[in-house]
Amino acid sequence: MDIQDLSASLKNLQHNGVCFNPEERLQLEMALQNLLNTAAETEFEELLFWGKLQGLNGDYYVAVGLVYTGRYEFAEKRFYYSTSSDYTFRPFPALNDQHSDKYDGVKTVLTGNPKLILFQCEPVKAPGEAEGEGEQVAKKTAQEIDPLASSEEEDPNALIVKINMKEIDRVHYLVRAIENDCHVVPQGAIKLTTAHEVARNESFKGLSPADAFILSSYSHFRNVQSKDKKEGLEKDDAIY
Repeated sequence: MDIQDLSASLKNLQHNGVCFNPEERLQLEMALQNLLNTAAETEFEELLFWGKLQGLNGDYYVAVGLVYTGRYEFAEKRFYYSTSSDYTFRPFPALNDQHSDKYDGVKTVLTGNPKLILFQCEPVKAPGEAEGEGEQVAKKTAQEIDPLASSEEEDPNALIVKINMKEIDRVHYLVRAIENDCHVVPQGAIKLTTAHEVARNESFKGLSPADAFILSSYSHFRNVQSKDKKEGLEKDDAIY
């Protein structure tokens, strides 16, 4: 939902049992406005409040920034999160794909602690080293790695730094999964420009009351995933 009319939009959710108390609404409005004011001009072009994930001892609030210009065929989504303990939005860390096979197996409720370790990696142990030194070697390797160094000649004996799976990694995964399956827009609200960039359709005035309750009036707001639609985007008449 657009942050410009956040209070009114949040009140509409009360009919579905989703309630935000006055303090939450005020804190969210200030936090989102602060994110909007402190962000660089190129960071995003549109900022939306994505939603709330409830935890046992605290909650997560999520916002998404959209970048349309210069993004071929679909906008870029940049996600930010805040906790109910500080109401300060910050970018999500890079998605931890080392544990991609374990995310769906975690069935516990969220606690609200982003630093909580859900899966502890085994310490890295180099050949010939003593027990207990693996974790120190891994930390040293992570500190000494040069991000500007060439990777053309990789050492086959180089250590792979293991990263623990924390709750914030799981939150990031959940947000991405929900976003992929559930973010929809009314058909006609988004257009494809001649530069093959997605943009808001200025002429869209909203759906009629009858069409608003028909599922076929909506489309997923994501890059195309089916083969036939990908082929359609390559055609000259794709903008129509």
